[in-house]
Amino acid sequence: MARPQLNFDALRNVPAPQKAALLLLLVGGIIAGFYFYIAEPKSAAIVALQAENGKLETEIQTLSIKVKHLDELIAANKQLEIELAKKKERLPPEEEAIMLLKQVSDLGVRLGLDIKLWKPGAQSEDASKLFVKMPVNVEVSGVYHTAALFFDRINRLPRIITVSGLKMGSPKTEQGRIVSQTTFDLVAYAAPQEKPVPATPVPAAATKAVQTGK
Repeated sequence: MARPQLNFDALRNVPAPQKAALLLLLVGGIIAGFYFYIAEPKSAAIVALQAENGKLETEIQTLSIKVKHLDELIAANKQLEIELAKKKERLPPEEEAIMLLKQVSDLGVRLGLDIKLWKPGAQSEDASKLFVKMPVNVEVSGVYHTAALFFDRINRLPRIITVSGLKMGSPKTEQGRIVSQTTFDLVAYAAPQEKPVPATPVPAAATKAVQTGK
């Protein structure tokens, strides 16, 4: 089958105004085709890429902020671990804490205080499982300056002992001295005892096999 051929000779006979109109139509068609089939799809792709790029930049900024905060949290956690280790060094075993409380009582007597009440309370383990509280309800009688010196000595102890609920009664004269009754709660902190790990029970069949040598 023969292919159709353009007859350019026929175009030569077309008037110039019509030729100009055809040329404009041809150029317009080319421009329209370029826009609809090439420029517009590319423009849509560029807009999509710009939106995706903006989204990625936002995610990068968010992740950068999170990483910065994470580094700050890691540094703060390390500092807390250091402080916790230092405090643990000041926590004696429970047996040593009991002896420490007795030493505090003896200290008060040596300084000249009269120990009216020394009542140990119930020990309790903190919810964090990091320490045990060993409270004692105390009442002493003595000169104000002696009591102040007693509390100062407690504060200087290397182990952790706190004084709270301090109440001082009205001063009165005893044997030529002005003394007052002082009550307070003394709490010594101790390291919790390590609980032994329970042994894994051996199945009865395995025990029997060992006994019989099978």
